[in-house]
Amino acid sequence: MKSYGNVMVETSINPQSFRELISALNLEPPVLIKPNWGSVECYTEAEILDWVLSVIQGEVLVIESYGWARSEEILLGKKQGAKTRSNLRKSDRWFLEYSGIAKVLEKHRVEYINLTEEIWAGRIADPDLIRQAVEEKYPPVQLEEMYGQVPARIYDFKGGTLLSLAKYRLLFEPIVVTFTIKNLFGLIPGPSRGKFHGGGNSRMDQSIVDINKIYRSLFSVKGIVEAVFTAGDGRGSFNRQEVSRNIGVALGCENTLDLDAFTSVLAGCDPGAVGYLKLAAQHFGNWDPQVYTMAKQIGIRIF
Repeated sequence: MKSYGNVMVETSINPQSFRELISALNLEPPVLIKPNWGSVECYTEAEILDWVLSVIQGEVLVIESYGWARSEEILLGKKQGAKTRSNLRKSDRWFLEYSGIAKVLEKHRVEYINLTEEIWAGRIADPDLIRQAVEEKYPPVQLEEMYGQVPARIYDFKGGTLLSLAKYRLLFEPIVVTFTIKNLFGLIPGPSRGKFHGGGNSRMDQSIVDINKIYRSLFSVKGIVEAVFTAGDGRGSFNRQEVSRNIGVALGCENTLDLDAFTSVLAGCDPGAVGYLKLAAQHFGNWDPQVYTMAKQIGIRIF
């Protein structure tokens, strides 16, 4: 494992080297893990989650929300996934079994919370407390209903660590790259997030930054971007992505903005040209100015 500033890079991943990368992040319990399960084509695999959970000491909660693309229908090449509540629940159970993640959660005796279900059931933290925590550090969020979308079970972990366990994925504009900061957009309880996208994705940048404001106000947020078994390239199609396999690369950092800026350069992208990263820098402090030089020194390109 090599370090470039505060970004750690491992280009020869095996179970032990990945565990060492996780250990170096100093994840103080209790720990929330937000994997990337947005798509059944390219997602945080059971093996990756197993390696992470084998390192963490103390209470852990795995968190995700519903999405249209985490379904067997998408895997079979259909354009539409689960739509109704019953189908979303069925698809979620199918995904956990299909992926092997259910066995990993059982192995480590770790609880999985689906945010969407918590919001549907009304099990939410006091929105005024969320507002207070956010606005003590940052300007108010764009859509105030976000303050009422933090499950009470997650709020119970307040003061702990949130690990954004992100996939290396490239997307169409204006998103461009989706690493640890974009990964938290999935903490807006789905499956439909159209309001938070806005017409023509006009609200997308602000919504991504706002959900990060909320969780940065409650937790110490740290990040992993991994392309160990799979990485996704969705630049060519809204509905499908090309998947590269067995790349064996992972990056970690205790500062998710530094990590995403660094990884963007590896992807051949100027982070200052990515709207939500530029906006995030205005709120969370700019990334290390040496990001460009250090990232280019590595010579890694996933795609």
